[in-house]
Amino acid sequence: MKAIEALLANRIFQNAIIGVILLNAAILGILTVPDLDPAIVDALHWLDHACLIVFCIEILLKLITLRVGFFRDGWNIFDFVVVAIALAPAAGPLSVLRALRVFRLMRLVTAFPSMRQVISGMFGAIPGVASVAGILLVIFYVAAVMGIGFFGEIDPENFGGLGPAFFTLFQLMTTEGWPNMARTIMETSPLAWLFFIPFIVMTTFTTLNLVFGIVVNSMEEAKEEAAREEMSAQGIDAPPEKVEVRLALIEKNIKEAVADLAALQNNLQRLIKTGRSGKGK
Repeated sequence: MKAIEALLANRIFQNAIIGVILLNAAILGILTVPDLDPAIVDALHWLDHACLIVFCIEILLKLITLRVGFFRDGWNIFDFVVVAIALAPAAGPLSVLRALRVFRLMRLVTAFPSMRQVISGMFGAIPGVASVAGILLVIFYVAAVMGIGFFGEIDPENFGGLGPAFFTLFQLMTTEGWPNMARTIMETSPLAWLFFIPFIVMTTFTTLNLVFGIVVNSMEEAKEEAAREEMSAQGIDAPPEKVEVRLALIEKNIKEAVADLAALQNNLQRLIKTGRSGKGK
C-alpha cells in the first residue's frame, strides 16, 4: 500500500501521466483529419486504447489507496467520470458519449495546482456572478420592453419582439456593430442615442466589471485556501482568518504600539521635567 502511495506521489509518475494526457489529446486531434491512411488510423486507435488503459490503471491505484475517500475529492470524481465516459461502447445509444472522450484533456486541470485554483475560483464565484446575472436580466428585460416601445415600428427586425430585442441587446452589450444599428435607427429617431449609450454603459462598463471583480476575488480566496492546505500539509498552523482580517489585526496592533510609545514618551518627558525641577530646588 505504501509503495502505491509513493508511486502516486512520485513526480516522475505524475509527469508521465501528464505526458500520456498530452499524447492522447494529440491522437484525438489527428483522428479528426480526413482521408487518413487506414493503417495510421488503426495505429492511432491502438495508441488511444493504450492511453485509456494507463488512465484506468491510475484510477485503480487511487481507488486501492484511498478507497471510499477517493470520492470525497471532487477532482478525483472528475477524473473518474472522464475516464468512465471514454469506456462507453462505440455502438448503441451510448455511442454519442464517445465524442466526449476529448474531455480527457481536461485532466490537465487536476495535474497542475495553478489550474485547479483557477477552476476553484470560477466555481466559488458562481453565487456572486448569479446575483449580477439576475441584475443584468432585469436590465435586459426593462431595456427590451422599452426598445420595443421606442423602435418596434422603426426597426422590427431588431426590436420586433422580446426574442429579437434580447438578442439585439446582447449584441449591444458586446459592442459588436452597435454604431451602425444606432445610426440606422437615429435616422428616424434622432434621440435614440439616449437609449443606446446608457444601456451600454450599465451593462458593458459597469455590470460586467462587477463580474470580473467577483471572479478575481474568488480566485484570490481559492489561492489563499490552497496556501493554507499546503501549510497544513507541511505541519504549519495556517491562520484561519482571511488576508483582510489579518491586515486589520496588524493595523490594530500597530496603532496600539504607537499609542503605547506615545504614552511612554509622555512619561519620560514628565520624569525629565520632575528631575529638572528637583535639581532647581
